[in-house]
Amino acid sequence: MARPKSPGAPPPDTVAGVRRNIGWALGGRVVYGATQFALLVVLARLGDVGAVGAFAFALAYTAPPMVFANLQLRSLYATDVENRFGWTTYAGLRRQATLVVTVGLLASLVLVDGGSTLVWATAWITVAKAFETHSDLHYGVFQRHGRMDHFGRSLAARGVGSVSLVAVVLACGGSLPWATGAMAAWWGLILVGHDAPTADALRPIRASAGQGGASPGTMRQLVVQAAPMGGVFLLDSLHQNIPRYFVEAELGTAALGLFTPMAYMLTIGSAFVFALGAPVAPLLARHAADGNHAGFSRLAWRVVGRGAALGALGVVVTVCFGRMVLDVAYGTAYAEQADAFVFVAIGGALHFAMVPTILALTAARHLRVQPWIYLFAIAVAAVTSAWLVPSCGLKGAAIAGAAGMFAGAASAAWLLRGLIGAMRRHGAAR
Repeated sequence: MARPKSPGAPPPDTVAGVRRNIGWALGGRVVYGATQFALLVVLARLGDVGAVGAFAFALAYTAPPMVFANLQLRSLYATDVENRFGWTTYAGLRRQATLVVTVGLLASLVLVDGGSTLVWATAWITVAKAFETHSDLHYGVFQRHGRMDHFGRSLAARGVGSVSLVAVVLACGGSLPWATGAMAAWWGLILVGHDAPTADALRPIRASAGQGGASPGTMRQLVVQAAPMGGVFLLDSLHQNIPRYFVEAELGTAALGLFTPMAYMLTIGSAFVFALGAPVAPLLARHAADGNHAGFSRLAWRVVGRGAALGALGVVVTVCFGRMVLDVAYGTAYAEQADAFVFVAIGGALHFAMVPTILALTAARHLRVQPWIYLFAIAVAAVTSAWLVPSCGLKGAAIAGAAGMFAGAASAAWLLRGLIGAMRRHGAAR
């Protein structure tokens, strides 16, 4: 028999269940976003601009391969309402992809010319990201089973523990590699101590209800479906990091240390966007599978609109208080880049609209068009960066990032509109 739900956990497909999941997802992402912001504050205050730049380089270096290893398996698992593939297939593919990418990244560090501090910090960030990819798939279990409370607790614990350990290590005189090593160990502990056992306990609930049994899908078939999504994640990471690569190449690591913290100021806003989108992804998938174009359209555009509104609010706040926030958080050197910060916020607002649009396309299994969205955005960001970064510095990089985000958001919205039109025509014909 299925394990009875507690009175405080309404079914995930009810209004109360969706609201509860949004609350937990929002709380976890807000806490995690705040701790990522605090982490850069700690690095800037207890370290220096060079430490911030090295940390930013490590994130930019490891992000594209690691997000490709994700293959968007969490979203695919959470929205697999027809049980095309079993859990063991998803988990096996995640392990193999993460192992290959982790070994490749660690081996490639022999080619990095930046000193032992940069190399070792990047190595530990690679290990931390490997743990994160496995936790990410377990988050898909929480999402699919409507238990975003587990997600919120895990993410909050991972963020608070990370910033606390980094602060303690640096305050005690430790170097950046020791700090990132402590962070990697904490992420591994969260994985084995909370995420994996909690997900293992959840899955039999739905399996016994006939929703998690055997599936005919093989790992080869899952690779065929997931590879475009891994490419999408890779392109999305490149899209966001293109201006940072140009900053590091043209202006140096210290300038990258000034530029990256401004982007991280938007992580709290992205938490709201995720909280709005993730809990409704299974509902979008069900509407799409049922051919309910009206319900799909209404829900998809509602989430996109709320993301865009949140981004617009962020731009207003940045224009009014951006210089003060940068000065208080990081220091005078960062406050001098307030003009660039405004364009970073504009790019963030466009990203807040783009993320739920892509989520809706994924829920409808409209996958193969998504790489073209990001290729277009990358091309715009790269051309604009090459033109503006050498002449306008960090402000040019921020403008280039916003231009790429506009290209991606506009093309994604156009494709979503076309998808909904096709669903409507198909429903009328049927």
